[in-house]
Amino acid sequence: PISDMPETANGVTMASTRQHGFDAERVLKLFCSCRGEDDIISVNCYIDAYEELCKLFRLFGTIFSFVTSDVEEKIEILRDYHSQQPQNYQTVQSMLEYEVSNDLTNSRKKPSGARTLLRLHRAMEFISTFLLKLKDCDNSAKFSSCTGEAYDNTLAKHHPWLIRKAVQVALYMLPTRNDLLKKMGVEDSEKGMQAMSDLIAELNIIFLIVEKLYEKDDLLQLP
Repeated sequence: PISDMPETANGVTMASTRQHGFDAERVLKLFCSCRGEDDIISVNCYIDAYEELCKLFRLFGTIFSFVTSDVEEKIEILRDYHSQQPQNYQTVQSMLEYEVSNDLTNSRKKPSGARTLLRLHRAMEFISTFLLKLKDCDNSAKFSSCTGEAYDNTLAKHHPWLIRKAVQVALYMLPTRNDLLKKMGVEDSEKGMQAMSDLIAELNIIFLIVEKLYEKDDLLQLP
């Protein structure tokens, strides 16, 4: 039973993850399950894992609700594609092959699967870099500066000026490093930081696989 679960496991505080929803260990397992042989990426597993990862944004405060809503909307678009055409949208590879061969990537009727996933893909680079800053940032340093660097080096290059300013304000309003770790249920300990490192490493693996797929089909700059 849940009541018998240990309070900590692998540096993750179980009581906190139950309370707040974000579970770094579960996110790691879900993303690991995305990758099959020959780096085939399951679309369904990817969006399940991303849905869990999205819970991280809810810990950032209400000012980040616009980001959460945007991610959830894109997850639903991909779920809809997968539900209607499971064979074509079974994997990221099959999705891109289908949409490229049928000239659907730039569709104006509905955001294509390729375009939708690209937005989540770009956000993943930010999340991975953000988590690395969270892991390595000194408690005495201004956390908003560390996270601002993560944004400037990743998502900012894809955003217009108005969105960049809004995100910078949102990052400035983030909780302190210690408070955020507590909300995430991650201990500021060797085990906790190792759990964080494992998650970052897996996110980077998934990111690089998808990046190469988009690069191969010249889709990295889809509008």
